[in-house]
Amino acid sequence: MKVTTEELENRQMAMTIEVEDNEAEKALRKAARTLSRKYNIPGFRPGKAPYNVVVRLLGLEAIQEQALDDLAEKLYKQALKEKDIQPYDAASLDQVTWNPLTLRLTIPLPPQVDLGAYREVRLTPEEVTVTEEQVAEVLERIRKDNATWQPVERAAQFGDMVTIDIEATADDEVILSTEGRETILLENSRYPLPGFTHHLVGMRAGEEKTFTMTYPDDYYREDLAGREAQFTVLMQSVKGESLPDLDDALAMAVGFESLDELKQAIRDQLLHEAQREADDRFLDQVLDQMIERANISYPPVMLEDEIDEMMDEQESFLQRRGMTLENFLTLRNQTEEELREELRPHAERRLLTSLLLSEVVKAEKLTVDDEEVEEEIERIARAMDENADEIKDIFSSAQNRITLHNRLLLRKALDRITAIAKGEAPELEAEEQEEGEAEEE
Repeated sequence: MKVTTEELENRQMAMTIEVEDNEAEKALRKAARTLSRKYNIPGFRPGKAPYNVVVRLLGLEAIQEQALDDLAEKLYKQALKEKDIQPYDAASLDQVTWNPLTLRLTIPLPPQVDLGAYREVRLTPEEVTVTEEQVAEVLERIRKDNATWQPVERAAQFGDMVTIDIEATADDEVILSTEGRETILLENSRYPLPGFTHHLVGMRAGEEKTFTMTYPDDYYREDLAGREAQFTVLMQSVKGESLPDLDDALAMAVGFESLDELKQAIRDQLLHEAQREADDRFLDQVLDQMIERANISYPPVMLEDEIDEMMDEQESFLQRRGMTLENFLTLRNQTEEELREELRPHAERRLLTSLLLSEVVKAEKLTVDDEEVEEEIERIARAMDENADEIKDIFSSAQNRITLHNRLLLRKALDRITAIAKGEAPELEAEEQEEGEAEEE
């Protein structure tokens, strides 16, 4: 057997395996015996038909296919061992020729990551502030959340809550009939069809109004799309929104001792949220810089695997909300392949990030011990309070502990690259620096 290899781009290798004629001939004759046991060869007992007879009845191609089934995996394993190759995933058989028997394969190789000068990345975190306007916006939302609706003597206007009776007919057929429907008048409301609420503005309590509207051609109910209908509406009541005063009473209604205390709590929360968002943006910038400096290569199958995983995540997310992936794609007028292509850039970013961080863990010699895992389990259990025992049971399994261990390791890697970018990371030991320099050479 003769084995030759050639390095391809994107961490792939081309391999050619040429089989000696006598070994190929043995494989063909063994395949013929196997097939003669499977199929009835007239005049011969199972497995006893001569090679030429089997070829004449079943065809040489069928025998060659059987020979490949018997021989290919064995040849491939021998070739990998001979060339000391550790593939990332299964190889693809690209071509087979006979006389001599030659197999041509493409082998995906494990990814390679050269971090480059990742420790030279320096970025300045943004400073976050909270303005009084932001605090005022939250206070206004709290007022609206605690608003009450009071009857008004004036005509209805957008933003009011109204109670109405509706009856609609089309071609003398009643298509809608409802009483006592309570709704807030919104300009962009689509019930029962777009523009309906505009006819209600200006009506007073006790007033009845009849008007004609045409359903849109693309209306979701095909039996109503494009049809003209006559609506009769009785305005039972009109209520306006009454906002509470911005005072201590409002603060106490939402669990605080005073308005000043409520304002401070809002500032603290806004600052916390702003800082978290700023930290996320900073981390993204750090990752961008480090990925740009690094030399990361991987076989195409790794990206396809990442897309597969994201597709599975999407399907699980939809199922938790009572929807199938098929329905989701139908609503978006999209094929599964189009969704995969939409996810591709996100999957590539995720893959690059994962490979980068895995290498950072090695370069920085980051570890997580059993004690840290136990502390994290206790922290999660305390947060769950009543379900603490259940949480501990969940993490009693080896697989879940490994998952938690990897999550903590990822957190350490993210914390470390953030510290590096801020110039706050501890210095690498001299031995580690020498190893890094040797790898770069």
